[in-house]
Amino acid sequence: MAKYPLPAFLEGHCEPSVFYKWVNCKARTLLRRDKRRGKPYAKTATRATYKDKIHQAVFESGERDPFTGDLLAWELIGTWDSSTTHSEEYERQYALMPTIDHSNPDILNFEICSWLVNDCKSYLTPDEFKVLCQKVADRAVPAA
Repeated sequence: MAKYPLPAFLEGHCEPSVFYKWVNCKARTLLRRDKRRGKPYAKTATRATYKDKIHQAVFESGERDPFTGDLLAWELIGTWDSSTTHSEEYERQYALMPTIDHSNPDILNFEICSWLVNDCKSYLTPDEFKVLCQKVADRAVPAA
């Protein structure tokens, strides 16, 4: 656990053991998914490499979503129950839960963003996502 210390901004928001378990679980899941998707970097990477990259992304991210500026709800990591189907209300509670996303799907590099943004962003690069958001904002009809 000492190799992946809790960043100072997370003190009081989650326990170090929960953070370490989250990093380990996400590394395993992302490596497996990237291998299944045939990502070239996943052929030679190890789970330790993924953990290092995730930990680096957490330290670089700070406590806010890079796209919206919203304060991430770090206390929610490790609390999502994936064993059942969830209502929209349940999912809304997790909108600001930190998630790990590839900053570029073609390289092994991550960023931390909210579950809501990650879900909306999907497979887009950050620049493609920003262009999409700008299109949506440009078409928005002002409230009467």
